[in-house]
Amino acid sequence: MPVLWLAAEDAVARAEREAGWHWAWAAEGETTPGDPRGRPFVWTFTLAQPLHAPRLSVAGQKGLPGVWLDGHPLHASTDVMSGRELQDLDLGPAPLAAGSHRLAVLVRSFHPFIDDPRQGGVGALLRGTDADGAPVFVAPRPTDWWTRPQVPPAPPASPVSSALPSGPAWFDVDVPADAGWQPAAAPAEPIDWHPAPAQGARLLRRAFHLPAAPVQALLQITALGGYEAEINGQRVGDAQLTPENSDFRVRLLQQSFDVSALLREGNNAIGVMVGDGFYASEAIGRGRYPFGSAPRRLWARLEVRLVDGRTCTLATDGQWRAAAAPVTFSEIYHGEHHDARLEQPGWTSPGFDDRHWDAVWAAPTPPCERMPQESPPVRVTLERRPLTVTRVPGGDWVLDFGQNFAGICRIQVCGEAGRTVTLRHAEVLADDGQVDMRNLRAARCTDRYTLRGDPRGETWQPRFTYHGFRYVQVSGWPGPLQADDIRGLVLHSDLPVTGDLHSSQPIVQGLWHNTLWSQRSNFVGLPTDCPQRDERLGWTGDAQVFWPTAAFNMDVRGFTRRFLADLRASQRADGAYADTNPPALPAHGAHGWSDAGVVLPHTLWRHYGDLQVLDAHWDSMERWMAWIAEPNGDGLWAQRREVDFGDWLSLDAVHLMDETTPKLLTATACWGRMLAMMAELARASGRDARAAHFEAWLQRVRTAFVERFVQADGRIGNGSHTGAILSLAFGLVPEALHPAAADHLAADIRRRGTLLSTGFLGTPFSLDVLADHGHADLAVDLLLRTEFPSWGYMVARGATTIWERWNGDTGDLAMNSFNHYALGAVTGFLYRRVAGIEAAQPGFAELVCRPLADPRLGEGQARHDTVRGRIETRWGVGGDGHCWHEITLPEGLPARLCQADGGWSRLSGGRHRWISRRAPGGRSA
Repeated sequence: MPVLWLAAEDAVARAEREAGWHWAWAAEGETTPGDPRGRPFVWTFTLAQPLHAPRLSVAGQKGLPGVWLDGHPLHASTDVMSGRELQDLDLGPAPLAAGSHRLAVLVRSFHPFIDDPRQGGVGALLRGTDADGAPVFVAPRPTDWWTRPQVPPAPPASPVSSALPSGPAWFDVDVPADAGWQPAAAPAEPIDWHPAPAQGARLLRRAFHLPAAPVQALLQITALGGYEAEINGQRVGDAQLTPENSDFRVRLLQQSFDVSALLREGNNAIGVMVGDGFYASEAIGRGRYPFGSAPRRLWARLEVRLVDGRTCTLATDGQWRAAAAPVTFSEIYHGEHHDARLEQPGWTSPGFDDRHWDAVWAAPTPPCERMPQESPPVRVTLERRPLTVTRVPGGDWVLDFGQNFAGICRIQVCGEAGRTVTLRHAEVLADDGQVDMRNLRAARCTDRYTLRGDPRGETWQPRFTYHGFRYVQVSGWPGPLQADDIRGLVLHSDLPVTGDLHSSQPIVQGLWHNTLWSQRSNFVGLPTDCPQRDERLGWTGDAQVFWPTAAFNMDVRGFTRRFLADLRASQRADGAYADTNPPALPAHGAHGWSDAGVVLPHTLWRHYGDLQVLDAHWDSMERWMAWIAEPNGDGLWAQRREVDFGDWLSLDAVHLMDETTPKLLTATACWGRMLAMMAELARASGRDARAAHFEAWLQRVRTAFVERFVQADGRIGNGSHTGAILSLAFGLVPEALHPAAADHLAADIRRRGTLLSTGFLGTPFSLDVLADHGHADLAVDLLLRTEFPSWGYMVARGATTIWERWNGDTGDLAMNSFNHYALGAVTGFLYRRVAGIEAAQPGFAELVCRPLADPRLGEGQARHDTVRGRIETRWGVGGDGHCWHEITLPEGLPARLCQADGGWSRLSGGRHRWISRRAPGGRSA
């Protein structure tokens, strides 16, 4: 039976899509380098008759600083990192008059840290109805626009925080009489983006008959858009946000559900609600429909085996019917609107009368491959009750859930029909106690529910969106709001939790807690950077530094395999990995980011002994390594560094791309680390010839690194903390110089007031490097520090997740997430060196136990469920001031215990307890 892709759009949206969209850019032949001031465009048009219910969609390929119609401002933005931007603007209840009108648009052609050679672009679509209600569409062709390079004011000194012009001084120019204005032209390169405004969700249903009782039934289903399915009035599964995010040009995850219990002999019905989901929602840098064109689409196949042995198959075909859903708006970043007055009770049950519904039509088959989802789905894993409910000036209510998390709210409300309850989500509060949403940038993070007026009360939660928040501001609530009226539902990929740690030391406990919650918040289908603002991208840099910690907290095997498949799907033809997956930004091959293609499979092997992923991933890694090596035969990664993030957000950076540690150093160090990993994986998987190849390259890189960056006295590079940390952590410093290099590092940390200056690349390895090279006391000093900058600074200021920046409470709001896990990557140190749980051999075939003997760490306990069984540890301080440790090992797991005097002893299964005395000189073992 052929399975069709059914369009999830109404007739008006179809007509709008078919009306077309025409991109324009600079005058033909004109070179257009990126300019922070943007570029002006003017379109003059004439309406022959009034346009009723007018709306204007305007899109900019790299952002829209300003939009004006007939001299009136319609939109303004200073977010220079927004990338592709679509504004769908309601022009008001009055008709747009017949006659001449002028649209002026300032578009962005510049990005502050990504050198994108692609041209910018602008397009517009004016729509409404005529006097008889028939749809009208007006779209300018490229040469209908007039444009010129921008003129003063001069570009600001810092484009990231620039204030854009308040109005277009060029709006009233006599185009084309003024010098410099010329007709625009179509972009020289195709723009792979078809902007389309947000649409309400659609209901699609199909009634069918089973001639006998079902024995087994499997529903295979997916969508280009978000979907939620029901059979005979019952929800199918409990997965949320399906299908999860991916590069929909190449790869689409398909879900399978056993629905045997939902079917019966006789009449049945299946219904699917389709919203925007990840496919149609905005993605920073790519706008709406970031990886494919409209329309949204549904694909489903239901196969039923009957009691008499026959098989019945139902699929998406021309017999389905469609109607508008009560979800009038659904968008990942902006939220969801639900009008309960539009609900159609029983629409997924047999016997429902759908004769007034629309016929469906087939949509084009997309180019992506449908892939079965093998990783655990996103689910609601926890519920949180508000700790406080506070009335704020103006009459709104503010809820504090006591924890920053990713999820949604479920409300239980009773009120009159037509009342709208609005929920606005935020991580922090303003001084007046209301939610502060400024750090969310363009994301509106607002849900709205319009009541149907049921006197028994109404319960609702969003289906196609999620938010990162601790606080919710509620307006429109009928009467006093009680804590039991709203619950926070925690959403994340439902990975088994395999690690747990409790400490009497508040900073240690806070760091572990905050890191776990940041992992929960950002493992939402993909490993995202943040769950709240208009980003939520699968940044590979965040993932690769965090993965060793992630594997302690949760079983990440299936999650890793899924993400590696995404990496391969978006890998460039020349071998470079994308720096975000799916590749929302035109950024590939960044050192410290694209390393994830090697670091993640290496982590699977080290933590779980898993080499199976290499069967699918090895060729991909080889191509990536060859891409680096080809132009860098001298062993220094000097060429093909397309986006040099470097030690991102290091303490000393003034601007985002500052080189606080030489980027040649960090790049070459990352290359050396990957070469060592490739050699280990090759040996372990029987690829001996390739192991020798990578070992030879590693020696070349080590030699070049030492010659360029390592001084005879052990000083490294420009003396930055990250330079020394990466060099020692990645084995690039001659062993004889280890003590000197570590001493220089420790001395500079002390000189600066016992603080680290590291960013994303250096921080994860900082405490391990110090503890491994004779400075364990300093590692504990840094771990327990509460002054800025430190993990304790976050904890002391009430953080419940890890901040993106050391100065998250005072930094630039454009780069100020309160829920990023990268700086929490040191939590692996807590498991390894505080709890004493560390794999000496891949897959925990052997354990090495090296817990620090420092009374300041207080008492605590930890457990970790390895592939060899559960390991449990406890520690504390005796009455004599000496530290004691205890470990319980599963049978068959050998362990080596490091003694305070540097000696080693052997342990086997069972419980073991020992006293750790501090080593001479005050350094802990």
